[in-house]
Amino acid sequence: MIQACLFDMGNVLVKFSHAQMLQQMAVVCDCESELLREWLFESGRLLDYERGVISDDELHLQIEGLFGKSIDQQKLRWAASDIFSVNEQIIPLLDELRKKEMPLVLLSNTSRIHFEHIRDQFSILDYFDSFVLSYEVGMIKPEPEIFELAARKAKVSPENCFFTDDILENIIAAREAGLQAEQFHNATQLSRFLKQRLSFG
Repeated sequence: MIQACLFDMGNVLVKFSHAQMLQQMAVVCDCESELLREWLFESGRLLDYERGVISDDELHLQIEGLFGKSIDQQKLRWAASDIFSVNEQIIPLLDELRKKEMPLVLLSNTSRIHFEHIRDQFSILDYFDSFVLSYEVGMIKPEPEIFELAARKAKVSPENCFFTDDILENIIAAREAGLQAEQFHNATQLSRFLKQRLSFG
């Protein structure tokens, strides 16, 4: 039985582009986007940032150190964050779940600046009762503990939690942690899957 639904954020609730992020940050830093990609992604720095190991200010200081110059922090944050658009196709499903009074939990690997940007620019996060955010809890998917924490947040046993994510590795990990889980491909597929199990629509 599904008694709570857990949603990933990126490429489920909102669409985004890391390539766009790197290009916009490169303009502010006056560098090639490939340099930033290597520095952020290949080094593991971005994962440490999303885990909360590196703070916003620490990351900014490291970027200034990389380039040996002062970089406007607000401009850089906006360049890194202005990359999202709401997945409008998922709104009807969220509306249906709210009508059923289904507890909704956001479970996301994200940073403070991305979460706050989405919260401030869009209303889609208003659907959710609680949030499990990697930078706050010090864990990232696919670590099993983060799924266990999300189930506790939902106040439902793991086997009665449903989770969706666009990344298959996270779906496999969620299932291994005892949750019901289905990879997200599009809103139509997810709606069909849930409607078969929740008797609505």
